[in-house]
This record gives sequence, structure tokens and C-alpha cells, in this order.
Amino acid sequence: MRYYFHLTNGHDAIRDEEGTEVSDPQAALSSAMEAIEELRASDPSYSQDWVGWRLEVVDSSGRLVQSLPLVDSASH
Repeated sequence: MRYYFHLTNGHDAIRDEEGTEVSDPQAALSSAMEAIEELRASDPSYSQDWVGWRLEVVDSSGRLVQSLPLVDSASH
């Protein structure tokens, strides 16, 4: 099944047009968490730039599966 990982802050959005083929919703969530961790690790100013943004995992029918904040609210 194909899942899409859209970034949004409620006003602006960066849409994932390609998506990722995974076996089930849990694998999609694992991929989403890995992507967030990679962003955090690659950019020291990450948390300031992405406050208020979230990664939305959407299935091929357009249904929201999970919404994950890009910045851990406990760190701010």
C-alpha cells in the first residue's frame, strides 16, 4: 500500500506527490518517525525552523492515518 508524508503547519503545506510503498500502516508510521529523526539529526537549527509543523501520514485514499509533530513540544 502507498502512503504519503505531507508536511503542514496549518497554513502552508509541502505535499509528498510520490509517496512510499510499505506493507501496512505500522510500517508507514515507522518510516515517518525515521524521516523526522533524520531531519532532526541533519540540521542543528531544525527545532526553530519547524516549530508548529507536523508530518501527516495519509493513505492512498487520502485518509489521514497519523499526524506527528516535527518538533517535540517537551523540548520547547
